[in-house]
Amino acid sequence: MRKETDVEVDQVLDALERERELLREFHDLSTQQLALLDDEKLEDMGKLLDVRADLMLELTAIETTLGTWITQLRTESKITNDLMSEMRAVNDEIVNLANEIVELDEQTHWRLDLIKQKSADELRTLNRSSDMLSGYSMTIRIEPNFKLNA
Repeated sequence: MRKETDVEVDQVLDALERERELLREFHDLSTQQLALLDDEKLEDMGKLLDVRADLMLELTAIETTLGTWITQLRTESKITNDLMSEMRAVNDEIVNLANEIVELDEQTHWRLDLIKQKSADELRTLNRSSDMLSGYSMTIRIEPNFKLNA
């Protein structure tokens, strides 16, 4: 007799497929982030980050549930080799997608660091220019010429 808490193998496979789907969406968003950084459209990043945060919540929930279910499945004797192969294949895709997302995010962080450095350099240049201009106005005294040309 099955316990009520026992999980069906199809549930696990469905959850793995949903996780793969979410990671594909996440991958697409990571790729879009890089494109925005290339164009330096930082104002649009907030929307993408919000969507990514929502995806992360769902991914975390699925991952937690899957952890519990997979532990239960390990004791199941009715899992066929074909089913295990299918779950491994989906899981391998999930791992590959996750690794690609990590690589994309590393590129994003690197590009953000470059943009920050560029902005800091530009700000320093502006400050130096401003200091030079204020120093220039103090060293040159312009006297008004009130003589009228006759």
